[in-house]
Amino acid sequence: MNISLLFADTEFRLKLHERAENHIQVDMNGETFDIRVEYFSPEEYLLNIKGKVYDVIVSPNSGSYAVCINGKNIHVGKKSPLQLLGGKSVRSGRREVKTSMPGRIIEILVQEGEDVEEGQAVLILEAMKMQNEIKSPQPGKIACIGPKTGESVETGALLFIIS
Repeated sequence: MNISLLFADTEFRLKLHERAENHIQVDMNGETFDIRVEYFSPEEYLLNIKGKVYDVIVSPNSGSYAVCINGKNIHVGKKSPLQLLGGKSVRSGRREVKTSMPGRIIEILVQEGEDVEEGQAVLILEAMKMQNEIKSPQPGKIACIGPKTGESVETGALLFIIS
């Protein structure tokens, strides 16, 4: 599996190879890492890399990941397959954006009826003590914003509709 991630304005290209049960090899920017993995849940892992142990919790958003490593929170961007190929999105039409994790709406950054660009932040969702910008997956007009500022949302809740 190939993955491209953005952290601190630096792109990291990873190739993941499952070698055995609970053992993966990661090739990243010319280096190879053998990693032992213990899975606690779909979002929490214990990684053993060269004898160091890391407790990792990963929460995906539409355009990024909120990652907690041994209690330290970081934000990692991800590239879509289309971005990796250097193309522009041609997707149009109505699209519902739902949350992949429970949380609380901290701030709504746009209004219904407002035009937005692909990748523009629409709202901020606080989850696992981290504030995550939820971005528009495509250019268009915000047709509907589901929650209000301060409201809690469950996994799978409708955040906004873009058309």
